[in-house]
Amino acid sequence: MKRFLPMFAAAALLAVGAPAFAQAPPQGTVVRVGPGNTPSCADADVACAVARFYACAATQDAAMCAQLGLAEIPKLVEAPQPVEFAIERTSTIEAKDVTDDLKHLPWFRPGFLLIEAQARRCPADGSCEGEEWDDWQIYIRRDETTAQIVYWRGDSEPDQPPEIPDSFRAPAPAPAE
Repeated sequence: MKRFLPMFAAAALLAVGAPAFAQAPPQGTVVRVGPGNTPSCADADVACAVARFYACAATQDAAMCAQLGLAEIPKLVEAPQPVEFAIERTSTIEAKDVTDDLKHLPWFRPGFLLIEAQARRCPADGSCEGEEWDDWQIYIRRDETTAQIVYWRGDSEPDQPPEIPDSFRAPAPAPAE
C-alpha cells in the first residue's frame, strides 16, 4: 500500500489541477479589443491586422472590416462585446505546402501567412476569466503596404475548419513523466 501512496497523491493533484489546465491562457500575449478599445496601427503590420480583425468582429464595425479586405463581419459575437485573443503561431505558406488537395483554395497560396490564434468572448464589463478559448486560423496576404485578411476559421464557426498540412501543425508536446 505504501508504494501506491505516491501514485494516489499524484492522481489527486492532477484531478484538482485539471480545471486550471483546461482554462490555461494561450501561449502568446493576451490582447483585449472591443467597443471603446480598437487598435490603430500600420496597415502592413500583421499582428495589428489580427488585432483589427478581432476588433472589427467584437465591435461589429463593417467599415473596419472592409479596411482589412473583409466583405462581411466575422460572426464571433452576437452583439458588440469585448474579445480577448492571443497569437500562438505565424507560418508562411510555401509552394511545397500547396498540395493537390489544397491548390484550388484561393486563400492557401505561397507567400500568404497562416496565423494560429486563440480567442474568447468576454462579458460586456468585467473579466474574461473562465470563458472558453476557441482555436482560430487567419490567412493573410501581405505586401509592403498592407496586410489583408483573405480567410478565417474558428472553432465556433458553423462549418468544419479547413485541413492544415502536417508541416503547419505544431509538434505534439512530450508526455509528462
